[in-house]
Amino acid sequence: MIYLIILLIIGIVIFFSYRRKKYIEYIKGNSVTLKKLLDLNNKYRFYKITANAKRTQDYDNKIYYDSISCEDYLIYQLQFEQYVVLKEMNYVAINKREYVKYCEEIKSIKNLGEFENFNNRLNKKYLLRLEELLFKEGLLAPQLSFSISVVLYLTTLKGEKIAAKWASFEEGQIRELIKKLNYKRGNFYNDRGIWDAICRVERGKVSNKMRFEIYARDGYRCKICGRTDREVNLEIDHIKPIAKGGKSTYDNLQTLCVYCNKEKGDKY
Repeated sequence: MIYLIILLIIGIVIFFSYRRKKYIEYIKGNSVTLKKLLDLNNKYRFYKITANAKRTQDYDNKIYYDSISCEDYLIYQLQFEQYVVLKEMNYVAINKREYVKYCEEIKSIKNLGEFENFNNRLNKKYLLRLEELLFKEGLLAPQLSFSISVVLYLTTLKGEKIAAKWASFEEGQIRELIKKLNYKRGNFYNDRGIWDAICRVERGKVSNKMRFEIYARDGYRCKICGRTDREVNLEIDHIKPIAKGGKSTYDNLQTLCVYCNKEKGDKY
């Protein structure tokens, strides 16, 4: 008995799936409104926005993780991405203007229930319900807002995530940060907060994993005085200081003891 019930249920599912498919085929081939919608969609070309993707960064050093904010990280990234970001924010503005026109034209063409070759054998109520669904699915949905989210993770040396912090920045906030980034004389930022943020993120690029690799490369020995980790505490030094434009790259990092590092300071 149970097998007959299962077969009956399967049969009902197949029947209604087949019925729905046939109705949809008929609607797509005969709905006047859907054809008008297709023509309207071909008329409008909205911009695709990609620069608002989420930014993420891992830190295996808790000191850096605690000191660097999501805003710091966004400021750092905007040094290199601001032109693309500004361009796409302008695209969003264009999308908004065009979408208003699009919506007005949608109102003028929406007249459900008008078919080129109406079939009286079809269930009119079900037909209209499916046409309404297909109409909604066919509407264009352009990007009408711009925001960037930043997620920073604290990880172990093996890359396992153990904590996270995040923030989302709207278009107005992003434009303000870009304005501050560009308010400078040469390489000098007039807004000290912008420069401090960039320095924190650049310094934070020296992960613990990278630190140990630099120590190993330099033989666990100070590059100036030659003392080893058995004799004195060692630190990682930026050969060209961050304050003078130095980057946290392997070729710009070296092992120094605490005394040589202090004496060197920002010399280059």
